[in-house]
Amino acid sequence: MIRRVLLSLACCVALLAAGEAWLRHNLFRHVSYTNSESIDAQLQARDGGGPWKTIFVGDSEVRWGIDPEQIDAGFRDAGVSTLSFNHAFDGFGASWWPALLPKLLKAPALQPAETIVVGVQLTDALRVLGPDSGQCGSLQRPVLTSSWAMDVGIDDFCRTRSWDAQLGRDAFGFLWTVRHAPAVRSLVLPDAIFRQSQLRFNSRKADLPRRGFQAHRTIADDQAIFDDEFRRWKAQYQPERDFKPLAPEVWPGLVADGAFFDQLQRAVAGSGKRLALFALPTNPLLIDTFQRRGDYARNSALLAQWAAHRNVVYVDLGLQDRADAGRFFSDMRHLSGVGAGEYSRQLGRALAQAQQGRAVSGAPVAATERDRQK
Repeated sequence: MIRRVLLSLACCVALLAAGEAWLRHNLFRHVSYTNSESIDAQLQARDGGGPWKTIFVGDSEVRWGIDPEQIDAGFRDAGVSTLSFNHAFDGFGASWWPALLPKLLKAPALQPAETIVVGVQLTDALRVLGPDSGQCGSLQRPVLTSSWAMDVGIDDFCRTRSWDAQLGRDAFGFLWTVRHAPAVRSLVLPDAIFRQSQLRFNSRKADLPRRGFQAHRTIADDQAIFDDEFRRWKAQYQPERDFKPLAPEVWPGLVADGAFFDQLQRAVAGSGKRLALFALPTNPLLIDTFQRRGDYARNSALLAQWAAHRNVVYVDLGLQDRADAGRFFSDMRHLSGVGAGEYSRQLGRALAQAQQGRAVSGAPVAATERDRQK
């Protein structure tokens, strides 16, 4: 009897070991690791290239608008060499990165990185987000409940566990059948029974992604589509409530001692890297709809002052008033692939010049709107 029990246990252990071995080699060849097609591809490109020296993070305005190849070309224009990577996630604005960066920057592929460049939307309110922030929406939830989020250690932003579930994870988390149970279920069960939540964008892509960057078509390519999208976008808002300037006290609080931007800088410095900031290039149509030009100018000045006191490079080339907006932008918010190439080279040159200025004088150089005339 004892022999049969031991034999049964040995068979169970052998089957579990075989299943574990197969999962560790094959699971994420068949199911998404991040619940996002774009981030899956991004991680593959990140880990298969390098060594990356300059990393860009932010939301879709960074991912669609920063072309690493043209950033590198701009650095070369200024006599500086770098190799950059676009690590921005759709839906993850600047508010997320003080919490995400300490975990993300532990990735082996990012160890050689020297500078982390964060894109900042000057016409938005920002705040540090945490597990109880209540800000995990439809764009963030699939990513932050994925197997990748669990491995990185950021999966507590979008879900809480009962004490017994947490105990089970602590005790048996080394088993992939336990640790990555949702991914395993999506592998073995038909889609009709269980479908893994996955983030997909039906955007007007213009080319294959490269180094995390995704080029998009111009407004001029699809003018009728843009006009319809803009009408539907405006219909989501109440003009008397939404289309008005920010409260004037918001941004002074963000640049105060120990506040948002200090926490962002600490998150980067704690990984042994330096922080740089740039104002996101946004279609002025959006800024004018929300009546935010005054906010933009005031907040840029506040951020430049904060950066000067902390020896952080800050580049303001964000407000792009272009006569050729139809080719430069992809929609009411993002750059097109054409605009991204032109803007990225300009930004790369400005960042390189700013870093050189800091190295010479000991103080940061904030590129401003005047640089667009050069």
